[in-house]
Amino acid sequence: MSPAKMIPRLCRLRLVVAAVALLISCGFLWSREASAYPESHPPFPAGKPTPYSSLKAESVLDYHVESPFEEGPVRISTSPERDKVGRVTEIRVNNQPIFDTASAHSDLYFQFGSRVFYTDLTGDGRKDILVYSYPGSVGLGAHIEIADLLIAKADGQFTHVTFEGFAAGPEDFVDVNGDGRYEMLWVNYYFEGGHSYWVYRVVEIGDDNLRLNDQLTPDVPKLIWFTEKPNDKPTQKLTIAEREDLIRQSTASWQGSDQ
Repeated sequence: MSPAKMIPRLCRLRLVVAAVALLISCGFLWSREASAYPESHPPFPAGKPTPYSSLKAESVLDYHVESPFEEGPVRISTSPERDKVGRVTEIRVNNQPIFDTASAHSDLYFQFGSRVFYTDLTGDGRKDILVYSYPGSVGLGAHIEIADLLIAKADGQFTHVTFEGFAAGPEDFVDVNGDGRYEMLWVNYYFEGGHSYWVYRVVEIGDDNLRLNDQLTPDVPKLIWFTEKPNDKPTQKLTIAEREDLIRQSTASWQGSDQ
């Protein structure tokens, strides 16, 4: 083969090698970012039990599962994937529809369906319904789910509240003040002073709403420096003003949801 013909082939080979290297490096960065938050670590020490009584709940419906769940008048099901809306999770009570993910989030596409938990969150003896749906993202955003909570009322009706949850699950529900009612530890991450931080807050579950209530425990607000290893220690890297700014950002994020 003449040198003139070899040069274009070498150029193509170099381009292919460069493209493969770029894909590998992007995948490495994504995997590092996506794995930087192990749910079992902050805000509690790794490998130790939480200091609070925590909710134990098994999912009654999971991602990609279409078999319906039924208990008494409650029926929860997920449809096969459909154009424009993905898999729609629907809740019926006495055969009357009270909630579905397509109507609640018409601008989102839930390809995988939902994780659903049917359990008493408020300690009043009535079972509530917790629905987590994944909107699809990458990196740290891959840990974000849309949470829909249907709180059971004495008259048999349900109140619907919704919010974004980061690495969310029933393990977020803990009794922080020992009154027998579960609260929720809610977390998001923010950028301040050249670095990212986790901000943990307590959310009180009322009969018909959710609200931030950091007065229930001295452990929050808890601000943790973002690292790629287990870290549950309150950060010492922020000034008072920076700390207050992060808490304000967190409050604005919560109030900006439809809870």
